[in-house]
Amino acid sequence: MGPEDVDPQEPLPRLSRDGGIPLHAQIRDLLRRQITDLPLPPGSSLPTEEELQRQFGVSRSVVRQALAGLADLGLIRRQRGRGSVVAAAPVLHRQLQRAGGLDEQAAAHGQRLRTHVIAVEPVTAPPTAAEALGTPRAWAIERVRYLEQVPVAFMRTWVPRDLFPHLTPELLEDASLLALMREHGYRPEGGPRQVQAVAADAGLAHKLNTAVGEPLLLLQGVTRDVLGQGLEWFNVWHGPDTVFDVDAQVTMPGTALAPDRIQRLRALAQQLESELASLGNNSR
Repeated sequence: MGPEDVDPQEPLPRLSRDGGIPLHAQIRDLLRRQITDLPLPPGSSLPTEEELQRQFGVSRSVVRQALAGLADLGLIRRQRGRGSVVAAAPVLHRQLQRAGGLDEQAAAHGQRLRTHVIAVEPVTAPPTAAEALGTPRAWAIERVRYLEQVPVAFMRTWVPRDLFPHLTPELLEDASLLALMREHGYRPEGGPRQVQAVAADAGLAHKLNTAVGEPLLLLQGVTRDVLGQGLEWFNVWHGPDTVFDVDAQVTMPGTALAPDRIQRLRALAQQLESELASLGNNSR
């Protein structure tokens, strides 16, 4: 047997048959740990259905349910003539210097993100978020982003209720929050961000389908419009299969612009665009 195959004769832990956790879920989780903890390279073969039946002492339908669960998680591919093989983990690429547009960034790599909204609740924003938004009256939004059925990011976002009074989970399901802001007449421009490595607690591990203590990348920051109005304060925890691409530039001494000056120039540019558009309409 080559190193690319899982040994079908290797003893696996016994199943609990007390009626608590379904047998197929126990088998799924045992095989998942084999895949993620070894780790096995993409293309590695899993034991056949018959071998798993013998090892676990269960029916073929139970084994097929377990394998279907692994396929739903994006961990295996079921191939005709080869049985089940370990799938290549999807990798999410995002540009650190680009604000928002995560769907567009994924699409540029031929990928499609799916959004599941966990909650949209009216809250009093924590002090840091309230300062960034200019108000404590906020919506707290929790979402999980999926890539090929694999959870790759968990988002916790605060948005001013007075600017967006009618947010609902239905509006945000599989939708872009920044696109919704544009529909309400606000133009997200960006803002300061920071990235740090953190360990997954039990809640994050459950949402991102990873182990407690697994290193995650936490992106924190604020998104403002062209006039400096805070539109969102966010924390985004990225799973281990996220790559941040950075386009580094060399800045000559004395050429850098202060952030407040950049903000004023953007506001001036927007004002000029508006006045030019008004002049154009009046000349018709």
